[in-house]
Amino acid sequence: MQYQIIPLEIGSLVERYIFQQKNKEIKCGKVWKLGSVLTSIKPNFIDDYDPNLGICIENIPGGQISQTYGGEKVIYFSETIDHEEQDELTDIFYQSSKKYAKNFSDVFHDLGWKQVSFNTYIFGELEIKELRESSHPNKHI
Repeated sequence: MQYQIIPLEIGSLVERYIFQQKNKEIKCGKVWKLGSVLTSIKPNFIDDYDPNLGICIENIPGGQISQTYGGEKVIYFSETIDHEEQDELTDIFYQSSKKYAKNFSDVFHDLGWKQVSFNTYIFGELEIKELRESSHPNKHI
């Protein structure tokens, strides 16, 4: 049996990279308007789940993103990154500069940034569906 975990609020499925260099930090990734997570293992995180904090997909046994819609790239900088560097890093992230042909994470690495984490999170109110051929009972939390 498969279980589908669906966030009920738009923008509650996010992918986040964190890069650091000395006292500077970049947080970037993608926010999906809609999406879901599939697992073949009955979700047991519900009792401890806090909708305000969410849960890392990695912490849902067997959890994998199954569908996403309307992804939007976002990037945030620590206050220790000056505006000129922010502009260059933004161009790299959105691939709006022809100066760099590689993926943004490879370019950041080439520029001396270290990727310290990459995670995907789901948060907010969730609906969990048991996916069966004959019936689709739902559980809201």
